[in-house]
Amino acid sequence: MYHVNNEEKKSYVITYKELIFTFLVFSVLLFVLYPKDLLKEQILSEKSNYDLSMLYLKNLLKHSPEDESLMLILAEQSLRTGKKDLSLRLLQLLLKSKDIKHRQRATLLSYDLEKDNYFYMRNKDKNKKKIQMKKLRDLFDAIYINRMYDQKDLDKWYKESIFVQNDIATYDFVKQKLLKDKTNVEYLEQAYYLSQKLDLPKDSRKYIQLLTKYDSARQDKWALDEYYMYVHYKEYDLAQDVLLKYYKTSVEWKKRLADFYLMRHKFKSASKLYMELMSESDRYNTKKKYFYKSVNSLLAGKYMDDAVKLVKRYEKYFIKDLDARTFMLKVYISANRLDYASGLSKKILNKELKL
Repeated sequence: MYHVNNEEKKSYVITYKELIFTFLVFSVLLFVLYPKDLLKEQILSEKSNYDLSMLYLKNLLKHSPEDESLMLILAEQSLRTGKKDLSLRLLQLLLKSKDIKHRQRATLLSYDLEKDNYFYMRNKDKNKKKIQMKKLRDLFDAIYINRMYDQKDLDKWYKESIFVQNDIATYDFVKQKLLKDKTNVEYLEQAYYLSQKLDLPKDSRKYIQLLTKYDSARQDKWALDEYYMYVHYKEYDLAQDVLLKYYKTSVEWKKRLADFYLMRHKFKSASKLYMELMSESDRYNTKKKYFYKSVNSLLAGKYMDDAVKLVKRYEKYFIKDLDARTFMLKVYISANRLDYASGLSKKILNKELKL
């Protein structure tokens, strides 16, 4: 150590070697005189100077090379400061620890490290990213299956389950969220679609009913989803209940009920609804379409007389339409009503002669 005179004032300058020596002596004194657990707490509470904390930790580890708790702290501090190689080496050792708590903490830190590595990979390295994602999924599975996370970190692991595309875990987390917020439409919607994806019909029914109740802005959408869900599960009575609840609210719902009746071979009911749709329409082509559907429903059910009566009733309305005339003649002939076919042919001939 040396000094410099300046206007009779002395200032002392410490050399680099003396600084290192002082630090080492201080570290040894800390280790000898300061309880180790308290020192760990001090290091963990340090938020501003991770590099200094790491120096302390490395010196402590020289005296206690088997101290896994120190290794964990050093691995965590290394990860925070971007020294991932050191963190990785330490975590690889800790993942083999006989202490379950150390193994679990090492697994959690390994997930953070591997996720960080994943985002550092270039998008064009698709194979490497695929392999890295497999690592992440394996680590996530271990964390989820063994419940290594704290409940206070539920939001984090919910998001991670979405990131690694683990639908079972996401479904579990979203159900836990719904325990605290039963009317949350976003979570209810996610739970519904996941229950569908995981083929859990009982849960799907519960969530779609809750969505219909709480998401009033999209009630029509959820009612339609509920209908198709029941059809998918072949619960036709429940599907019909939904249609009967809504069919008077719009043309689309009435059409769905008519199509449903046709699918379920309720031919007369289908025919009746198609005729209602016909009468409610203002457009000729739409009227003709529903007329055809109504008549064909009766023919499909072998209700030939009813089909003939319906065609006879609308002969005059459609007689000027070439396509409709052909359709009506075919109905008469298929029902073996040649007298009606002959009568319609004469009317057509007379109409054409007058033209």
